[in-house]
Amino acid sequence: MGDGSRLAVVVPTRDRPELLAGCLAALCAAQVAAEDIIVVDSASSDPDAVEPARALGITVLRCDRPGASLARNAGWRMARQPLVAFVDDDVRVGPTWATTITAPFSSSDIVLVTGAVAVDTPVSDRAVATTDGVAGGRFSVDRTGHVGASANMAVRRDVLEAVGGFDELLGAGGRFRAAEDLDLFDRMLGYGDGWHEVSARAVHEQWRSRRDLLGLELSYGIGFGARLAKLLRTDRARAAAIAGYEARRLVKDLVADVRRSYEFGLLSRAAWTCGVAAGVARAVLLPVRAGHFHSRQPC
Repeated sequence: MGDGSRLAVVVPTRDRPELLAGCLAALCAAQVAAEDIIVVDSASSDPDAVEPARALGITVLRCDRPGASLARNAGWRMARQPLVAFVDDDVRVGPTWATTITAPFSSSDIVLVTGAVAVDTPVSDRAVATTDGVAGGRFSVDRTGHVGASANMAVRRDVLEAVGGFDELLGAGGRFRAAEDLDLFDRMLGYGDGWHEVSARAVHEQWRSRRDLLGLELSYGIGFGARLAKLLRTDRARAAAIAGYEARRLVKDLVADVRRSYEFGLLSRAAWTCGVAAGVARAVLLPVRAGHFHSRQPC
């Protein structure tokens, strides 16, 4: 059984009070105590953006500069529990989430746990940030495929501190827009194994328009390209394995889209591919210190 009392939950948010309210209601229904939740306001312009958290007596931390990675780092550094979970404000955890996401940590060599992310109603286009097809169980640094996302994950705080947390140039609001969780996995899995817990299920609200989805695919590509550029300097063998896996997956998806004449799918693949090229080009000259990108330019 998991031990939810050892868990702090960090929820980054920016100008989405309605989504935040649903996220916090789900966490409370999962028996996460209000005092164990930290909502980080990522430079919201709406003065009422975090009112749902204040109404529940939840700790609110304000960051004056936007960035999901910056917000998550501020949140986990405030936490005092040995386990820290991260849940996005447009994610709704299930009623047993707190116990199921902490259960794998009973094995001392598990340093991070990702939970399943699903949709509760059919969508006309590709669902965003879901973990369909991810096998449950243990994974190591050698895994090249999808292992989960920071929208629904938990980590050992001491290992997170050892790797310096999230790279703040990666992720929404940062220079490279995405892949902050994949980069974190790359670094944390040097300290132990990960675990994908299918029963730690959460639902991701699908609120984006088609235009938003194409922009998101571009961002995903930029983040992936930056992550790949970093790996090329820190672990070339892993970079080659991941690049090969993603290239094969891209070709497979393109063939499937062509066969069913799915034009939006082809546009999405094109946006992602352009993003990868842009991400590599932007990141290749940036220095990497202690596993993090550094730049003279503000993100």
